[in-house]
Amino acid sequence: MGHVGDTRPMLSLARSFVLSALANTASLGLAAWLFEGFEVELGWFVAAVALFTVLAVGLRRATATLAPGLARRSAVVGGLVLTAVALALTDAVVPGGGFDIDGVGTWLVVTLVVWAAGVAYGEVDTQAPADTPPVTPR
Repeated sequence: MGHVGDTRPMLSLARSFVLSALANTASLGLAAWLFEGFEVELGWFVAAVALFTVLAVGLRRATATLAPGLARRSAVVGGLVLTAVALALTDAVVPGGGFDIDGVGTWLVVTLVVWAAGVAYGEVDTQAPADTPPVTPR
């Protein structure tokens, strides 16, 4: 349990946002480069990554808090849905050519690419802190 003034939870959240933003920058940039139906403008791309990161991390944490059993049982489907929702909200908020995904096929593939990067990021983000004692097999 944390003590008053313990900054570890905030550092953990900040670390999570930074790692997520890096993964999202890479995956959204790759998807925009690969798929003709996904257009971004540099200035809006930065804003879109920031917004998408806040939405993705927030939705993931809210789901884990509000429905932890559901989040564990349906991690793949839930992750894809949360990614699609965060992409849709980002697409709705960021103006037209700044961040625009057109076509069902493009939506599906972009969602898969960004979700896969999120899974990879999740593997990095869930590593135990350096001061965690090792687990020894029995």
